[in-house]
Amino acid sequence: MPIKPTTNPNQQMKTNNHCRTGHFAAVTGASMFTNLCAVWWLLMAAFLLTAPPAFAEKEKEAKPSLKTMTVNLYLGSGTERILTLDPTDPNYLMNLLSAVTGVYYESLASQPQIRLQGVAKEVAARLPDILAVQEASLIRNQSPGDLVIGGASPATNVVFDYLQLLVGALAAQGAHYAVVSTANEIDVELPMFNLQTGLIDDVRLTDREAILARTDLPPGHLRVRNPQSGHFTSVLQIPSVGLSVLRGWCSVDASVRGESFRFICTHLEEETSPQIQLNQAQELLSGPAHINLPVILAGDFNADTLHRNGTQTYDSFLAAGFKDSWVALNRNNLAGGLTWGHDEFLADPTQPLAWRIDLVLYRGGDFLPVDAEALDLTLDRTQPPLWASDHAAVATQFRFHDDRNEKRTKDNTEHSK
Repeated sequence: MPIKPTTNPNQQMKTNNHCRTGHFAAVTGASMFTNLCAVWWLLMAAFLLTAPPAFAEKEKEAKPSLKTMTVNLYLGSGTERILTLDPTDPNYLMNLLSAVTGVYYESLASQPQIRLQGVAKEVAARLPDILAVQEASLIRNQSPGDLVIGGASPATNVVFDYLQLLVGALAAQGAHYAVVSTANEIDVELPMFNLQTGLIDDVRLTDREAILARTDLPPGHLRVRNPQSGHFTSVLQIPSVGLSVLRGWCSVDASVRGESFRFICTHLEEETSPQIQLNQAQELLSGPAHINLPVILAGDFNADTLHRNGTQTYDSFLAAGFKDSWVALNRNNLAGGLTWGHDEFLADPTQPLAWRIDLVLYRGGDFLPVDAEALDLTLDRTQPPLWASDHAAVATQFRFHDDRNEKRTKDNTEHSK
């Protein structure tokens, strides 16, 4: 509908005639108005140029950032008693049954549901955009088993799925995550005694790594694509049970508000096989980490950064151009940030963490670590398990730091001087 004029045309004509007869006064008033406008704009410009620090802080906070976290979920038992059995021993089968039974029931006694609720609580308190997990065990059984009679049917009954338990515990904490990449590693099935039925069951352990991403972020904040995974060719051989200890990695290509990078989760061989561990690191560097994109490497490297467990693997990553987020922020505390060392049963409060082997490394791009924290996953309990894992988690926050923009700003400032 057309808008009607708010003044009478005749009245408007009178006003125009008045302006013509009072031309000098009208021009003088317009000049004063123009001068006042100019003064106002000058004052606003001066105010903006001398804005208080709060403006700078808001601009700093508005820059894209990325929160990451890595945690080893821990099976709940040591497996060395199985891996070190002598297959030439006449009592090998009985020893194997006893050892596997011990590991299985010890894992159950570690109360995976309670432990993973503890992990979820720490994750929900920090809400990382991307989470890397190792030893996300899948335990299955078959009762009665068929291995001891030469059968080959795989165990399929799920006893514990650590990954599913973690995602569910996170949701219960109000933290919404989805698994965006996984890698299945060692997958072994062995016989054991069922202490409830007296039968010989088969128990199957599948070790996994995974990357989880938040699903409740604002649109465009985090995008993940191209999930990949792989195994290392250099692996530990265990003749006693006729298997290879597969280890590897999984990855996604991600972007945070236009900043693209590759995020890799990995779990290297233990320090007891330092050369195999070093070989796996080289495979990682020449494989998924060999890319033009910036890279974040997170996981359990089993290589102490101060070389106290006899490994040199950490140095190979530094030589390849990777930086350590903990070191970047704690140069005066290189011996801190310890992440591994609690006892096998998670029961001894006097046994502290000893080595820093869980790391968040980064290379390329505009990553600027602004926070790095080692989180000892203590449970509020007086009875074992006292911790959610024998590892501490590592939480790191990055801000994307654009040196090119800062250089242009600095050049413009110096030029104006």
